[in-house]
Amino acid sequence: MTDSLAVRGIPANLKSYVCIEVFDREKPVLLVSREDGDWCFLCGAGHPDDAAFYRVVGIGHPVGDDPTLAEVLDLDVDVEAERTAVGSRWSRTRL
Repeated sequence: MTDSLAVRGIPANLKSYVCIEVFDREKPVLLVSREDGDWCFLCGAGHPDDAAFYRVVGIGHPVGDDPTLAEVLDLDVDVEAERTAVGSRWSRTRL
């Protein structure tokens, strides 16, 4: 986990956002975005634009829980990556 972050110069305590399902480990991360530079790790389900549905964590937490997220740590600002399941191919889209 820290190796994939360190290689890219990303501190493990860098602020990121996760939806509550990812935070509670009920669902995997299927959508990663960097809107305005903020890292978001989401389950892909629709959530209201309400802070109650999200948690702030160090980026090391989601990457530590799912090492396949290392595949998108090179994501540019204002780009998102989506997949259908853990281990499936990521599809990148400009926001």
